[in-house]
Amino acid sequence: MMDVDRPAIEEGTVADIWVLTQPTEGGKRRGFVRADVITSVSGDGNRVRALRSDTQGVVSLAVGVTLGGRRKSLPSGFHVHFLQTLDEVQRDNSTRARAIMARWDMDQEEWQWVVEDVEDLAPRDF
Repeated sequence: MMDVDRPAIEEGTVADIWVLTQPTEGGKRRGFVRADVITSVSGDGNRVRALRSDTQGVVSLAVGVTLGGRRKSLPSGFHVHFLQTLDEVQRDNSTRARAIMARWDMDQEEWQWVVEDVEDLAPRDF
């Protein structure tokens, strides 16, 4: 049965954009949330958080800790950079599902928002 209250999801829309979430203080799991359920974003040097419209829950999109467990503060305005990255992906009008992730770049020694095609993700990395 089709849900008539919900608009159809078209290719190349924000519904085709997924954002990697980071473990919260009490949890140890990462996951993906569709970008179209994110209603607000905030951040500081330790974490970028987003509010989900579907659950009213808060998820972490970035945490100031590298894969090796070292504390590396997030740069000022990193949550704004997320919004800019999301805007760029939306404007790209790709027909492929995309994933946005916060990642520590060891070569440049800085946090970055990385965009990859979902089909190119390696499941063992998550």
